[in-house]
Order: sequence, then C-alpha cells, then structure tokens
Amino acid sequence: MRVLPLITPTQLDIKATNMKEFTWNEETIDYFAELYDLNGWAHVSQKALAFVLDDCEVQDDETYQDLFGDLINKIEDKVNKEEYEWLEAKLQEKELD
Repeated sequence: MRVLPLITPTQLDIKATNMKEFTWNEETIDYFAELYDLNGWAHVSQKALAFVLDDCEVQDDETYQDLFGDLINKIEDKVNKEEYEWLEAKLQEKELD
C-alpha cells in the first residue's frame, strides 16, 4: 500500500532560507527516490549519509551536514512531486468514471 503525504503544488517549492544548496547529478536524485519507493525513508537516509560521507568532498565553508541536508531535501522534493502527480492522475481517473 502506498501512503501519500498531503501536499499542495506550492509546498513543493518551499525551501529553508538558511540552507546551502548544491548541484547534484539528476541520476543520484533518481536513484535515491527509487530507493525510497522500495525501502522507505529510514533506508534512504542511511544510504544518502553513507554516500555523502564516502563519495563526496567538502570545500571551503561546506560541511557534510550541509551536503546531506541538501541531498535529502532534493530527494524529498522529487518523491513528493512524483507522489503528487500520481495522486492527481488517480483523482482525474476517478472524475472520468
């Protein structure tokens, strides 16, 4: 069973103003979003943290926490967007019945 968060399209664009943003390879975001579908958030956060600590390098005033926080936010944005689109499609199907 798929559990959907109650979100609106405007919530998908909300970002914390004090967080640093980084550019991630879209395949990285897709990988972790798919991992969420298979295993849930706990597994994704463990794997994302391992990825940041093992495969990323911090520069200047960056921290691993900055990288991890931004990566998790981007994964969450993608998951929420996909689930919102799925929900919208289901509601449209229902309206056509």
